[in-house]
Amino acid sequence: MQKTERLMAIALLLHARGKMTATRLAEILGVSTRTIYRDIDALSLAHVPVSMDYGPGGGYYLPRDYRFDPAFFTSEEAVSLVLSADMAGNYSLFADDDGLQRALIKLEAVFPEGYRADVRAARERILFDSTAWYERSNGEAVHLENIRLAVLGANPLDILYPCDGALVWRRVEPYGLVFKGLSRRHARTGVWYLVAFCQTCQSFSTFRVSYIEDLKMYEEKIAPQPDFDLRAYWQEARRNLEEQEPPLNMVLRVLPTARYSLRGDYDVLREERDHGVIVQVKIESLDEAVSYALSLGTSAEVISPRKVREAVSTAARAIAEMYGTR
Repeated sequence: MQKTERLMAIALLLHARGKMTATRLAEILGVSTRTIYRDIDALSLAHVPVSMDYGPGGGYYLPRDYRFDPAFFTSEEAVSLVLSADMAGNYSLFADDDGLQRALIKLEAVFPEGYRADVRAARERILFDSTAWYERSNGEAVHLENIRLAVLGANPLDILYPCDGALVWRRVEPYGLVFKGLSRRHARTGVWYLVAFCQTCQSFSTFRVSYIEDLKMYEEKIAPQPDFDLRAYWQEARRNLEEQEPPLNMVLRVLPTARYSLRGDYDVLREERDHGVIVQVKIESLDEAVSYALSLGTSAEVISPRKVREAVSTAARAIAEMYGTR
């Protein structure tokens, strides 16, 4: 996020949600509190009347009657802001935030006519099709939204999560959501993680959102540990995750019938005489590698690494036994 976009985001958040601390703003925008302090100074220099209350319950805020000055940004920045909101849709971390949506509508309403014409023209020519984001079979989008609400509302969760080959219910106290970006040749993508205090193991743990099978949210409130630092925790958790689940380079022999069913980040290593291919697929974990290989059925064979080949073989035998006994 560029500085101008971040300044606008801070102003919109304060306008929509009222009083907010520098720590909370830093968590939402993914920057340090020192950066927030500098941004607040920049807003003040731009004549945005940000005020602050000190002490318990304090924070930064804008006057209730404050109206955005469109001269604060250029036409290009206005178009970028509106299109970013369109693209985010209900999938963003601000989903269902009526206050923020109203603030965006008010902001758009005070644009000069030239700005509004540019926005209309951009909307006519730029379309964001986010249908696929809502059609995930694993329900990640639904769980992500409920987890977001629990994190912001400090509500405890029961999550159904894999543990030693079985699904186990765990009571957790959510402290944050982290989006870990992944470097991919074909697209920018990433993985959502829930950071929470697990009452079962009595320690902070990291849970991959896509692995959560089901969840229940409670209306009671948790009392967060005041000394918990999400950014510091994630730095250590990220190193542990990368050590536990280093990315895999899976090599497959793929028949011609499945060649065009390949997806993700892959490279063709060799063409076969029967028009099949030998490919190398970059995959994030062993579980994902098994799912990827099985999705191709008998049209693909894992060549390496050996642990993936063995895991696919085990899964295939279990499937065969399950269907053979009925």
